[in-house]
Amino acid sequence: MSGASSWRYVGASVPGVAHLADDLDCQDAWAAQWVDSDSVLVLAVADGAGSAAESRSGAELACQTVLAECVVWLSDPLVGDWTPAVALRLLQRVQIALAQQAAQAGQPIRELACTLLGAVLATDRALFLQVGDGAIVIGAGAGYRPVFWPQGGEYPNETHFVTDPTAVAQLECVILTEPVAEVALLTDGLQSLALHYHSRQAHLPFFRPLFQRLRDYPALSDPAELTTALERFLSSPAINQRTHDDKTLILAVRWPVEEPIPPPDAAAPDRVTADPAAVGLAVIPPAAEEEPDAEAD
Repeated sequence: MSGASSWRYVGASVPGVAHLADDLDCQDAWAAQWVDSDSVLVLAVADGAGSAAESRSGAELACQTVLAECVVWLSDPLVGDWTPAVALRLLQRVQIALAQQAAQAGQPIRELACTLLGAVLATDRALFLQVGDGAIVIGAGAGYRPVFWPQGGEYPNETHFVTDPTAVAQLECVILTEPVAEVALLTDGLQSLALHYHSRQAHLPFFRPLFQRLRDYPALSDPAELTTALERFLSSPAINQRTHDDKTLILAVRWPVEEPIPPPDAAAPDRVTADPAAVGLAVIPPAAEEEPDAEAD
């Protein structure tokens, strides 16, 4: 957890019950960093492909590359307005880093396959990017919405990866020119709890208590306590009964609370071609109409 500037965030990745049963590591990764004298918060989440031998390594490298490239971009005194070209450049840098690591290991790049979610949050603007499934959710206590809908493939449980030849065509980017009050990045292991599939909306009872818990957490307390609480929550029976996949969640809140961000114009998307109460967190499962649990990527 961090409380620098006007943001506080917490993140955690935990293995799903399927991976625990097979004695496998979590294939998700996340990263966060303050940039440009702590005025910009960069968040990244990646979910390694279940069929890829080095997917965890690929996911970690993808997240760290996004952070490193944002440091370069935002440290440039000549940096101009934020544009979708920034998201494209970040994706290309991730692809280069993965290709170099694959070459050094003598492996095909597909063995490092992963999805990618990114958020760059400044005082008066925000950039979001996504390739593959998972979700970025923004809003405030009155309501939340996914920035993009999770990307699926031709078949069930199929998605797109940054290592795919068509990744550039699948890249989605949105740039907002107003403050964001609260943001969550999550992998597909939480989609069935966090999203309503029929309405394509975020599930308010999932997000509201989590953001409120983060906002109410004593500023001078040990940050590791909240991280541990989030890990326990993600590993709790209330969650594991609904999903067997790895789970990653980053939550970030800004002070003071801003008004909810209205939905974007759907006609013009900006797209580039345990017991929860025992850990102080609570979750209310979505309605029964939701899409059934998805297995690992």
